[in-house]
Amino acid sequence: MIREKGRLLLVGSCMMSRYPEIVEEHVKRKGGYAILQVCLEETHVNQAGFKIGSIVRYSNLEEVVALTVDGSPHCVQLHFVIEDIKRHFTPDVETDHYVVERGKVHQISPKAVKRARHLSKIQKMFDKG
Repeated sequence: MIREKGRLLLVGSCMMSRYPEIVEEHVKRKGGYAILQVCLEETHVNQAGFKIGSIVRYSNLEEVVALTVDGSPHCVQLHFVIEDIKRHFTPDVETDHYVVERGKVHQISPKAVKRARHLSKIQKMFDKG
């Protein structure tokens, strides 16, 4: 099913119970997505990242989207994973990032995801402003 769809929606597992309508809305976009639920509180990021990387690399996907709750130290890693996969293995795959805060969906740029990994750069932003 993933290959047929050509698009993968990676969803933090808690999204399914907390915001099922938002998940359903995202699944239907662009003709539909294959969906994979991931809980990085239960599964180590290295294990999930390896499996997700294999899926993305060998399924010839056009797009990978992450949809998680905002503020979770576990869920944010899902965003990091898909940017790493793009950078190292599938530079042509499109990536999108969405987080949900208090029921509202926010699109997050890949640049913001990358910046979130580097606390020293975030500190410099605060120091300048």
